[in-house]
Amino acid sequence: MPGRARSRYTTYLVSMTPERSGRRGRSGPKPAPAVYAVMKPNAEAAIEAVRALAEGPMVVAVVGSLSTRVSKGLKLKPGEPRLV
Repeated sequence: MPGRARSRYTTYLVSMTPERSGRRGRSGPKPAPAVYAVMKPNAEAAIEAVRALAEGPMVVAVVGSLSTRVSKGLKLKPGEPRLV
């Protein structure tokens, strides 16, 4: 008897950086990006999960992924963005 099909998750690293203003010139140091680890079935879902945490205009991008071993070591749960 076949069981229910399991959905596969990948742990994505998603960077979130405040948008820069359109002015030219020196406006101070660049803000450091915040990087989140999030388990989702695809990259678009990971970006949306992190974008939901944003306060104000942010640039959000996938910057990498984590292995299953590292994800288990961090005790990540599907859909739970965690700052790394």
